[in-house]
Amino acid sequence: MSKFDSNNIGNNLIKVDGNVIFKLQEVIDRVGTTKYALSRKTNIRYDTICNYCKGNVALINVEYLKIFCNILDCQIEDIIEYKNEKN
Repeated sequence: MSKFDSNNIGNNLIKVDGNVIFKLQEVIDRVGTTKYALSRKTNIRYDTICNYCKGNVALINVEYLKIFCNILDCQIEDIIEYKNEKN
């Protein structure tokens, strides 16, 4: 759940029946590294990486995605996915 879901920010936006799924932990496991090692290699705070792994991200940092993809040798769609719940 985003911190924007329960307050007045974005109330005029259209409502959609979908979710953004974060799969960073799956990629970290597949590559055989750890969140701590990724934090050390990227200089991205460990807590921030944990939030991306748990999906506790309100605003996606594109620079972080580029860094994750570079270090983990993957594509953005390996890390995040949009699931349309309407179907």
